[in-house]
Amino acid sequence: MRRKNTSRLLAGVAIVAASVGVSVFTASPASAERGESGCFTYSYENGSMTTTVYYHNRCDAVETLYIRRHTESLCDDSPIQLSVDANAKGSEVVRCGDVTSVDDHW
Repeated sequence: MRRKNTSRLLAGVAIVAASVGVSVFTASPASAERGESGCFTYSYENGSMTTTVYYHNRCDAVETLYIRRHTESLCDDSPIQLSVDANAKGSEVVRCGDVTSVDDHW
């Protein structure tokens, strides 16, 4: 009987450990950076390897969005420039560096 209880205890500990691990790596929505710039609304949260910037062009014309980033590696620090269709939503994965700003002007 003791062996069966030990197995159940270990299984319970494994489940708790797995759920704690998941919660550590899950970003809370309240911590995301959100903002508006001209025609755009956007949100992002800098990740450890990549950052996904979500955006929405609220204007009735094609607009340009600039994503600026900072990196201390060999990556290029120049802004990512996106041409976004009128009233379009989308996302861009930034693979190198932390996002420092998102706006609609150079």
